[in-house]
Amino acid sequence: MKLPNKHPGPLEFYPTALIADHQVVTYIAGTPVISSPYLGARPAFDGSDYIVNISSINRDIRLMEQRRNLYKAYRAVGYVPPDVPVIAVSGKVIPVLSAGSNYFNQLTNNIDLGADELDIAAIANKSVEAYMAIAYNSASPGVGVQRVAKSGLSLNMGFVNFGNPDKSPLYLTAGQIYVPFGRYSTSMVSPTLPTVISRTLARPLIVGYKSEEKIGPLFAAYIFSADTTLGSNAVGGFNAAYIFSILKGSGEIGASFISSMNNAYGMQYTAAMPNTTFGGFGSLTNGSENVKKIPAVDVHGNVSFGRYSLTAEWVSAIGRFRTQDLSYNGVGALPQAGQVEAGLTFRSFDKPATLSVGYQWSTESLALNIPQQRVNAVYNISIWKDTLESLEYRHDFDYGTSQYANGANAPLFPPNANSIGTGGGADTVLLQLGVFF
Repeated sequence: MKLPNKHPGPLEFYPTALIADHQVVTYIAGTPVISSPYLGARPAFDGSDYIVNISSINRDIRLMEQRRNLYKAYRAVGYVPPDVPVIAVSGKVIPVLSAGSNYFNQLTNNIDLGADELDIAAIANKSVEAYMAIAYNSASPGVGVQRVAKSGLSLNMGFVNFGNPDKSPLYLTAGQIYVPFGRYSTSMVSPTLPTVISRTLARPLIVGYKSEEKIGPLFAAYIFSADTTLGSNAVGGFNAAYIFSILKGSGEIGASFISSMNNAYGMQYTAAMPNTTFGGFGSLTNGSENVKKIPAVDVHGNVSFGRYSLTAEWVSAIGRFRTQDLSYNGVGALPQAGQVEAGLTFRSFDKPATLSVGYQWSTESLALNIPQQRVNAVYNISIWKDTLESLEYRHDFDYGTSQYANGANAPLFPPNANSIGTGGGADTVLLQLGVFF
C-alpha cells in the first residue's frame, strides 16, 4: 500500500482511494474490488445510488452511464485506467414485517425477507460491462414446506452491455434482464399494480439509443423467445422516452409497446394455491402456456420540482384475451392497471426522509389476483447511513361479489375454480428495514 505524504483534504473522486469521514486514509496499489457507485466516489447517505438500487428497467443504460462517469473521473485526475476489470459488488438485505386483515376480515401477519440481492458488475473497459444479480426467492413455500427450507437463490439478471456514449449514442445488451417496457417508479414498499401485470423478465437482445447528454431522447428495441407455445415464440417491442428539464425541475415521459404481455411475472404466476383458481400461465396445476399472445402498451411519466415529485403510469392490453385463456365475467379479459403517486422530500429528526401517497387501479384483472383499487402511503427515512427504514399503510378494494374470472386450465388436471370478488377491503401495514452496500 502507498500511504499519502500528508492527510489530504476531502475528495469527490480518487482512484484506488480508501475514504473515511470524507478523507483519504490510504491508497491501494492496483484496482480493488469496490462497493460504491463507482470507484473512489462517496455514495449517498441512504445508499440510493448503489448499483443494487438502480431501477430494474433500463438498468443497462444506468450502468453504462456509471461506467462513463468512472472513466471521466480517471481522466480528470490524470490517472491511467487499469488494464484489468474493475469489479463492483453491491447488495441489499431487507427484512419485512407485515400485519393486517384480508378481504374476509381475518387477521394476518408475517415476518419475511424482501428483495434481498447480491450484484456484481465487471467493467472490462470503457465500452464493455458484464453484470449479474443473485436474488432471494420470497415466494410462498407452498403447502407442507417449511418456510426456511424455501430459501432459494436464483439468477435474477445476467447480461453484457456494449456501448460508449462518448463515441456513439448506440448500445447493445444481451442476456437476462427486464425488458424495456414500462417504468414502474414508486417510493412504496409494495410493487405497483402496473408492475405486477406487465413487468417482464426475459433473455432479450436489446439495441438502443441514448442521448449523449443527460437531457434528451432514449430508445430501445428488443426481441426474445417467449414461454407461451401457441404460434411463434418470438416476442418483440420497444420503449421510447425523453428526459427533460423544465423551470427548476426535471422529468421523463415515455411510451412502450410489447407484442405479448403473457410473459409478465404477474401473468405467469398469480400466487394462487395449487388446485384452486387460475395460477398463471406458468402454473403446473392451474395454467397453460398454450395461449394466444396479446400485445400491450404502456404510458409513463414523472416530474420533480425541488422537494416535490409526481409519478403516473398506465398499462393496458391491446385487444382481449381469448375466453379460454383469460376471462372476466364470462368473456375475454382486457386487463389494465394504472398508478398515480405524489412525493415530498424533507428532513425528519435531522435525517433525510420522504412521504409519498398513491392511488392505483386495475380493470378486468380479477383472475390475476390483484385488487381493483389501492390507496397507500409510505414514510421513508434513512436513520443510519446506507439504510432505509420504511413504513407503509395499504388499503386494497376487491372486485365486487358479482364479478368472476378464470384462466387457462392445465392439461391432465381438474378445471380451475372461478375467482370471485368479495366486495371487501384489506388493510396491511408494512415495516421494511433495508441495509444496502
